[in-house]
Amino acid sequence: MYTIFKVAQAELRNMFYSPIAWLLTVVFFVLCAWQFVVPIEEYTRMQQVMQESDPDWLGFTAGLSWEIFAKSYGQMIDKLYLFIPLLTMGIINREIQSGSIKLLYSSPIRTRDIVFGKYLALVAFNLVLITCVALFLLTGYFSIAHAEYKWFLSALLAIFLLACTYSAIGLFISSVTAYQIVAGIITFVVFFALYAIQDLWQQYDFVRDLTWFLSISGRTNQMVAGLITTREICYFLIIICLFIGFTLIKLKSTQESKHWRVSTIRYLTVFVAALAIGYCTSRPGYIGYADVTVRQLNTLHSATQAVLKELDGSPLKVTLYDNLLGKNMMAGLPEHRNKYIRDFWERVTRFYPNIEFAYEYYYDAMDGDSLYIKHFRVKNLHEAADKYAEFTGVNRALFQSPEEMRKKIDLKSEDYGLVMQLEYKQKKTFLRTYNDIEIWPHENHLSGAIRRLTRDSVPELVFTTGHFERSPFRRGEREYSNHTSSKDSRGSLFNKGVNIDTVNLQTNDIPSKTSILVVADPRAALDSVERNKILHWLDQGGDAILYAEPGKQEIMQPLLERIGVTADKGTIVTLNKHEMPDFFQGRITDTGANLGNELPLYVYRMLHTPPMNVFHKGAVNLSYSSTGGFKIQPILDAAAKEDRWIENGHLVADSAAPVFAPQEGDIKKERYITGIKMSRMINGKEQRIIVTGDADFMSNGRSMGEKLFNAGYSWIMNNEYPVYHLSAFPEDKFMRIGKTGGKILKPVFVYILPSLILLTGIILLIRRKRK
Repeated sequence: MYTIFKVAQAELRNMFYSPIAWLLTVVFFVLCAWQFVVPIEEYTRMQQVMQESDPDWLGFTAGLSWEIFAKSYGQMIDKLYLFIPLLTMGIINREIQSGSIKLLYSSPIRTRDIVFGKYLALVAFNLVLITCVALFLLTGYFSIAHAEYKWFLSALLAIFLLACTYSAIGLFISSVTAYQIVAGIITFVVFFALYAIQDLWQQYDFVRDLTWFLSISGRTNQMVAGLITTREICYFLIIICLFIGFTLIKLKSTQESKHWRVSTIRYLTVFVAALAIGYCTSRPGYIGYADVTVRQLNTLHSATQAVLKELDGSPLKVTLYDNLLGKNMMAGLPEHRNKYIRDFWERVTRFYPNIEFAYEYYYDAMDGDSLYIKHFRVKNLHEAADKYAEFTGVNRALFQSPEEMRKKIDLKSEDYGLVMQLEYKQKKTFLRTYNDIEIWPHENHLSGAIRRLTRDSVPELVFTTGHFERSPFRRGEREYSNHTSSKDSRGSLFNKGVNIDTVNLQTNDIPSKTSILVVADPRAALDSVERNKILHWLDQGGDAILYAEPGKQEIMQPLLERIGVTADKGTIVTLNKHEMPDFFQGRITDTGANLGNELPLYVYRMLHTPPMNVFHKGAVNLSYSSTGGFKIQPILDAAAKEDRWIENGHLVADSAAPVFAPQEGDIKKERYITGIKMSRMINGKEQRIIVTGDADFMSNGRSMGEKLFNAGYSWIMNNEYPVYHLSAFPEDKFMRIGKTGGKILKPVFVYILPSLILLTGIILLIRRKRK
C-alpha cells in the first residue's frame, strides 16, 4: 500500500508540474462557474422583481435545488469526457515511450502497484475537479432557502463516479499504445462507443441485455435526480475494475513470453466475471435504493405503495400486447423494452419484485378500418402489415397474424392498441397506454388496476337512462364519456379502477352493487315508477349525484325536494360582449376545493391562488334548507355582479342581450349557488350527495370533469378512488440572497477565482523550472 501511495504521489507531482493539469482545472472551473452561477443570478433577479410587484408572492413553484442546477448537471456530465482523455493519454505510455517502464519492471515494485498508484493519482485529480463543482453547490446551498444538500451530494457522487470510470478507461487505453495522441483519440472513440452501444441491436434479446449493461449512457441520471441505487454504483465500480483489470493483463503480458491465447483467456475471464457480477447486482429484489430528495420524488407515492401491499407476494404477470398497426407501436418494440421496464416498472419492482414480464406482438385492425390498406394500396390486412413493417424497418416475422392472436386473446375491446394485461391469481385486467407524449400510465391508473385484482368488488357508478340523459359512454359534446368510461382518457374514472354502468329504471331496479347513482339532466319527465325507485334509493341512504339544467327544473324537482333542495326557476345570466349571456365563470368554494386531490384543487389549496373558475353554459341557482338531517355546504358558486341576475323571462341566448326586468320576475342575489354537497348519518352509514345546477360543466365539451370535478365522485367514494399520488410542494422556493448578491457571484467565480488558480499554477511552474 505504501508503494501505491508513493507511485500516486510521484504521478500527481508530475501532473501538477506540467501545464496540462492546471489548464484543465482552470477551464473546468470556468465552465462550472458559468453553468452554476449564471442561473443563481437569474433567479435572484426574478425573485426581486416578483417581490417588488407582489409583497405576498409565495415563491417559485418548482424546487430551486433542482430547477436552478438541473441543466448545469447535464452540461457538466456531457462535457466531462472532454477533460479526462487529455489527462490519461500519457499516464502509462509516457513510461513506455521514455523507457522508464523497464526500470519499474526491474525494481521491486509490482505491476499492480504501478497501475493502482497511477489510477489513485487520477482519482485524486478527479477529486480536484469535484471540489470545483462542490464549491458551486455549496454556494447554492447558502443561496437557496431550505436547499436539499443531500440531493447535491448525490449529484456530486454521480459526477465523481463517472470521472473515475472515464479515468479507468483512459488508463487502459494508455497502456495499449505508445503514442499519446493516438491514446487520446482511441479514448474518445471508446467513450463514444459506450454511449452509442445502448441503441445498437436492441431487437435481439441477448445482445440487448449485454449492450444495455455495458452502455454508460444515462447511468448518472438517477443519481443526479436524487436516487442512489446499488445497481448504478456497482455498474461504475464494475467498469472501473474491468478496465483496471485489462490494464494489469496488458502490462503483465508485456513482461511474459506466453502465447497470445493466455492473454485472451485472461481478458475473457475478467469480462465474463464483470458481466456475471453486473447481472447479479441488477436483479429486481436485489437492488438497494436511497431516495435522498425531501419529497421522495423518485419513489412511488405512499398511497400507491399501500395499494401494492394488497398483493400477497404471489406472482404478478404483466403481458405487453403491441400491435404493428396500432397506436404507440414503437414504444412496445423489443428495442425499447429496457426503457419500458426502467421508465415505468422499476419503481414498482422496487416494492414488489415478484413480477413476470411477457410480450406478444401481432397485427390487426378494427372492423371497417381500411386506413393502411388504402394508404399502401394493397388488397388485405396481411399485405398492409408487410408494407408497414418495411416502411418502419421492423422485423415483420415478429408479429403474429390476427387469426393466430385471436386464439390467445381478442383485443377488440381495447381497440387493438398498445396495452398491458395484468394477471394475478387467475384474475385479469388491462392497464392502458395513452396517445400523448407520456404514453405510459400514471400511478393512479396502476393503483386502479391493482385494486381490480386484489378486491372482491370495486365502486360502481350507475347512470340512469331512458330520458335522453347525459351518457357515460357516448362521445358527443354534451356527454360524459371523457371523465367516466373512456379508455383513451387519462382522466376517466374507469381507467382508475371504477366501473361505469347504466340502468333504465322503467324496466330495471337500481343494481345492488351501485355505489353512486347518477341522474344527469334527463330531458323528459320521469314516470312514477322511476321516480319512486330513485326516492327509495335516497331514503335508504344511497349516495347520488344529481345534475340539473335550466328549463328542466320541474323534471328534477320531485327528487330534489325530498332532500330539501330547490332548483330555482330561471337561468343565471351575465352580460358579456364576448359570450352569450348564459355563459359565465363560476367559482369553486374552499369546501369544494377540499372534495379531493385533483391536481388543480391541490394547487389551489397549497398555493392559495385566486378562486378556481368553473365555466357554466346555462345554470340554475340552488336553494336549500336543512331538512332530513343533512349537512349542506356550497361547493360551486358565483359572486354577485351588477350585470348578473336570474333571468325568469324568455331567454334567447343567441339573440339580443337580455335586460334586467324585476317586473318579469328577474332576481339579483348576493351569491348564486350552483353546486352543493350534502351528508347525513342514516341506517348506520354516512350518506353523501352532490347536487349541481348545471350539467354542461362536466361534459366532454367542457372537460371540467376529468381535470377538476372528479373530486366530487372521489368525495362520495370516501376518497378511496381514484388513488391520488400528488407530491408535497417544495420548501426550497426562495433565494436567500438578493439581486446584488447574485451579481457579485458572477465576477468572483467566473473571473477572479480562475485567475487566482491560473496565477498559482504559473508561479509554481516558474519556480519549478528555476529549480
